[in-house]
Amino acid sequence: MMSLLSRYICHYFLRFFCLGVGIGMALLLLVESFDRLDNFIEHQVPWRDAVRYMVLRLPQNLFYMVPVACLLASVLTFSVLSKHSEITAIRAGGVAPLRLARPLFGLAGVGCLLLLLAQEYLLPYANQAHHLIWRTRIRHEQVDMHAGLFKRGAIWYRAYNRIWSVQLSEPLHNRLLGVTIYEMTGDGWMRRRYDASEAIWEPSGWRLLQGTLHTFDAQQGFVGAPESFAERRVAFPERPAEISALRKQPDEMGIREILAYVQQLRRQGLSAALYAVEFHGKLAFAAVCLVMVGFGVPLALRSNRSGGMARAVALTLACGFSYWIVHAIALAFGQTGQLPPVVAAWFGNVCFGAGSVYLAARAR
Repeated sequence: MMSLLSRYICHYFLRFFCLGVGIGMALLLLVESFDRLDNFIEHQVPWRDAVRYMVLRLPQNLFYMVPVACLLASVLTFSVLSKHSEITAIRAGGVAPLRLARPLFGLAGVGCLLLLLAQEYLLPYANQAHHLIWRTRIRHEQVDMHAGLFKRGAIWYRAYNRIWSVQLSEPLHNRLLGVTIYEMTGDGWMRRRYDASEAIWEPSGWRLLQGTLHTFDAQQGFVGAPESFAERRVAFPERPAEISALRKQPDEMGIREILAYVQQLRRQGLSAALYAVEFHGKLAFAAVCLVMVGFGVPLALRSNRSGGMARAVALTLACGFSYWIVHAIALAFGQTGQLPPVVAAWFGNVCFGAGSVYLAARAR
């Protein structure tokens, strides 16, 4: 009997899930299209580039809609069952309504796995692609795809008469680590070489910390002894955004890549709070499908006792927005160091998980 009921419940759930994803994606696409329309018109973007940009935005939008659709589907499934008195019939058959939610947790688990795989193998590439289209085809920024290379901790970048070698970049702080700058003459001979443990970009230029300066003569020999410095300012015009490795934002990095970056920062004794929050945030958001199903089922059972389906849907929307607000605020506290990264990333999940336990206890 439970197998038959499970298939029946899953059929309802998947139908409402697909409906929720479809409606949500359509609304997001409509809102973003109107939001970007001014940019498309202002920069006279060809329609093909505009369409490519919007298509590449779809994976990220779908990623955001899956947990919301899980919440909506779980609420509507049990609201429909209650409306047709099927919950009453199931109770009469000796089956507790909350037991019916077990197969839904299995489906939510599949959703969690798919979100994890998407964050590792799909979203980083889709986000890189639509960011590149936005910068080059829409904003018409000059980007040399071969100017900078990002490979396993090694960045090489050439601009004007300088060649930059960087061991590690910290984009959100406009900081480079393990920096060597080769300043060349017009004939390609080395004039000066800066070695610095750290370089920080500011509006007035670059600030090099804890390094040495080597000066070379026309025969490429050293001119005097190396000059050591604790801090030295240089007015190089290059900006962090011009170095391709610094364009890689957290949403362009997979889970393993961002974890490796966090570990590398910590090995060098640097603060990794921002990227640690992003790493745990990726894991927490994938797990939210389970939380939403656990929250939506008892919410539907309680709401239909005192307000019907309309009230249940309204509560669903309110709860979905509430989760986003709580999650965003907690992440902000984590990024500023006021909360540990694990606490900041999982705070929203824990709050709604506790709420689902409370609602389940009251629904029995």
